[in-house]
Amino acid sequence: MGDPELTEDLPFKVLRRTWQPVALSRDLKENAVRGVRLLDQELIVARFPEGLLAAQAWCPHKGMRLEAGTIAAGQLRCAYHGWKFDARGACTNIPSLIEAVPNKQEQARLETYDVRERYGMVWVKLEKGEAAPLPVVPEFESRGWTYAVAEPMAFQAGFRREIENYLDMTHFAFAHSTTLGVAAASVVPPMKIEEYDDGFLMDAPFPSLESPDQPPGKLQQAHRRRQRCWLPNFTTIRQTFQDGDERVLVHVPSPVSREQCSVFWSLAISPGFKGPAPAEQMEFAVNVLGEDRRMCENQLPREVPINPSKGGWGVLVTPGDTLANTFQRTFRKFLLRSL
Repeated sequence: MGDPELTEDLPFKVLRRTWQPVALSRDLKENAVRGVRLLDQELIVARFPEGLLAAQAWCPHKGMRLEAGTIAAGQLRCAYHGWKFDARGACTNIPSLIEAVPNKQEQARLETYDVRERYGMVWVKLEKGEAAPLPVVPEFESRGWTYAVAEPMAFQAGFRREIENYLDMTHFAFAHSTTLGVAAASVVPPMKIEEYDDGFLMDAPFPSLESPDQPPGKLQQAHRRRQRCWLPNFTTIRQTFQDGDERVLVHVPSPVSREQCSVFWSLAISPGFKGPAPAEQMEFAVNVLGEDRRMCENQLPREVPINPSKGGWGVLVTPGDTLANTFQRTFRKFLLRSL
C-alpha cells in the first residue's frame, strides 16, 4: 500500500518552497502589474523602476485586485481608493487621511514573496526556505547558442500529467503521427537511466523507424535523446543529431491549480545549426506541444494520484512506462524528504 504521509495536498505544500515561473520577462514591462495564479494562490507580479515585486493579489483596505492598479513615480496605486505601495510592499500613502497614521500603514503592508528572473522568465517562491534550487542550463545563457522563449501554454491537466507526457517515449508514433513522430517506432529502444539526489537522467536513441513511409525532416529524424528531470518539475531534453547539431528544450509545468498548469518552455539551438530557422523550429514545437495538450486534457483523472494503491496508477508496462515510474517514485521520495 502507499505511504500514509503522501496526501494529495502534499505536492503543493512542498512546491511552495520551490521556484516556479509565473510570467515571461518580456511581458512584464516597466511599471506593469500582472495578476497570476500559482499553486491555487492569487498574487501579482509588478516591475518597478528599481526591481520586481511579487505580492498578494488584493489591496489590504477593501480587497480590490491590485492588478487593476497602476505604477507611477515608483508607487503602486490601488484603483479603488488610491492607497499606494512601494516596491517592497510597504503602504506609503492613504489619501483619505489628512495626516499619515503609521500603525495603519504598517498594518496595510502587502505580503510579499521571493521573486527573480532567469532564462527570460519571472520566477516566484511562495515560502522561505528552498526545497530545490533553480537548475543551471549553460546553453540557455551561452552567447554561441540561439535561445528562444516561447509563449506559455495553458493545460487543463495537472502538472504531473504534463511531466509524464514529456518524459514518455512510446507515444510519438500515435499522438505525434504527423509531426515529431512521422518516422517514429512504437517500440522503446534500450534506455540508460541514472538517478541523482535531485532527479534523474535518461539516455537513449529516439525510437525511429529504419524504413519510414515518409522521409523525416531534420527535427523528425533519428537522434540521441537525453532527458534530465530536476525535481520537482524542471525537465530538459537534449537532442543530438547525426550531424552533430544539438538542441536543448526545457518544460516547466507551473502548477496553477490541482488540475491546471501553465507550461513554460524554451529552446536553445547550437551554433551553425543546419536545418530549419529558429522561428520554424518554434512553430514546429508549438504544434507538438498542442498535440501533447490534447493527450493530457483527455486523460482521467486530470492529475496522476500522488499515492497510488498497490499496483500503481494504470496498467503499466516495462520498458514503455519505466520513465513514468521513475518520475513517480523519485518525486514521492522528494516530497517525503522535503517535509
